[in-house]
Amino acid sequence: MTHDPRRSMAPEPVDDEAIGQLVREAADGWTMPAVRLDAPSWRDRVRGPRARRVDAARGWFGRLGQAATAAVALTVVAALLAVVITRPPQPGSSPVPSSGQTSGQTPGPTAAAEASGLPKLILDGDVPDPSKIVVRTEQGDFAQVDLEKGSIGPALTGARYGSELRVMADGTMVCLCLSESLMVGESPTVASMAFNRYAADGTLTASTPIETFTGVPDPRDEGKFVPERPPHVLTSSSFSADGRYGLVGWSLRAHPMWRSGILVVDLENGTVVSRLALPDQGTGDGDARRVIDAPAVVGVAPLLRLAIAQTAFGWHPVTSSNATYEFASGLFAASFKGGQLTGAARIAGTDDCGEVVTRAGVSPDGGTWLACSTGGSYSTVVRRLAPDGSLLGDTRVMGRSGIEGDMTALSLDGSKLFVWNPVAATLTRVDLATGEAATGQAPIPAAAARGPLAAFGQWLAPVASAKSFLHGGVVLSPDGSSVYAIGVRSEATGPEAGGSTGVFAFDANSLANIAYCPPTADFVSLAVSGDGNYLYAAGLPGVDAAGRGNSRFSASITVFDTEACSIRLIAGLLGGETLLFGSPILD
Repeated sequence: MTHDPRRSMAPEPVDDEAIGQLVREAADGWTMPAVRLDAPSWRDRVRGPRARRVDAARGWFGRLGQAATAAVALTVVAALLAVVITRPPQPGSSPVPSSGQTSGQTPGPTAAAEASGLPKLILDGDVPDPSKIVVRTEQGDFAQVDLEKGSIGPALTGARYGSELRVMADGTMVCLCLSESLMVGESPTVASMAFNRYAADGTLTASTPIETFTGVPDPRDEGKFVPERPPHVLTSSSFSADGRYGLVGWSLRAHPMWRSGILVVDLENGTVVSRLALPDQGTGDGDARRVIDAPAVVGVAPLLRLAIAQTAFGWHPVTSSNATYEFASGLFAASFKGGQLTGAARIAGTDDCGEVVTRAGVSPDGGTWLACSTGGSYSTVVRRLAPDGSLLGDTRVMGRSGIEGDMTALSLDGSKLFVWNPVAATLTRVDLATGEAATGQAPIPAAAARGPLAAFGQWLAPVASAKSFLHGGVVLSPDGSSVYAIGVRSEATGPEAGGSTGVFAFDANSLANIAYCPPTADFVSLAVSGDGNYLYAAGLPGVDAAGRGNSRFSASITVFDTEACSIRLIAGLLGGETLLFGSPILD
């Protein structure tokens, strides 16, 4: 290293207030959205292909082009940071222990929440039941977590996003497992779905191929600069409400058309018992490109009918980095009896409800209701249609931009829909027969005060304030009496949101806020035990509860007693991958 004679000179006194003012001025002038420059964003790491495709279509990744501007600002403020971090320690200060624990002290729940990282295991009382659960990893695979030991096992299936796994009553597991191959650009052209069965310990016991879907690249894009290349083949998967069948949605490009449909798979032996084809749709005219997403079941109606949603998105001109994007969604109803899925008919009046249809069902009068989201959780519309298909009305519930995921939960009797705003901490209940809305409000805990250097560190690595997805962000108790929802902090320094304000519990009837569970980590997913006694909250790795970047935080699961929101267990060392609960109820 080249010797710098200035290092041998005695440093001039540093004025903390002056440094703080400089940092505040720099941060106030900073307008780049919350995107970390040296690592994949939260959206890149956790979101499935469907959500990433929607992001790409909105041009979200165009924000990364501002990284060059960021480099200029970082050069200026790096000098400020260097002055601070090379200062001698102040009298009376001492380094924080690497374990985040005080020597000779076993941290309780409060200490664990305030430390720089979480311990492997904290248990206050009996081990909650269930203590062995299956979670989804950020790569789309699944893993088993043993909360009694505070450990996580290896990946179970090797599958990708688009797969679904179900734990059966005897503890064995079945998987609609997706594998992808033959990449063209950044997208596969071949998607293969298999039916796998696993023993309770995760051992593969049987595997049966279901179907292979092959799409072709758009020949119009060959040899062109196309900033957003459309995908070639897409899939979705789910299980029927009675647990007897798997439902595999698919769409593939066979230019100039998109073909799509749904397969019904018998979970006893993995055989395909019925096939439903949906109408072909075009790939876009001229310089426009259109993608038809895989159909997905979004509701089960009386009289053995399924509600099937299909989303389309497109953009033009295809060679532009600033293209115009368009979204559309439609809803089909099909008969479903004895595994036979037949007679799909498009429901009129559903195409302009919103970008994505998230839920649907039949109203008491025999009409149809559907819930549609636009801009992620920015807006949720509950639309009611009469039996003759005429529009009865729309109820719009506003949320918060920058946070995506399904922010709704359906009451057990199917008569009411709960819509959650995670930043405002408001829970809205919509009556699906009348469209009437009622709202409950929870008090938002005040954020801890931060010094100028803490604020500077968050600004320098702003991935910590860029949470954009919740999975199971709002869930109902098994008896339907309570609603639990994850709160998300609102950052005053930018348009994004990040960090957890904890979990809020509401009475489903009065909408009163009845309990509050403080955050031990940056919560991203919720589930409730089958008996309703325990609430499980999964925390993000790489950030603390406030959403600040902290590599000492691993993925975690905190278990609360639902009666008082007291902490029963914390498993704090569950690896570096984000973990999500596959079902809102854990049996």
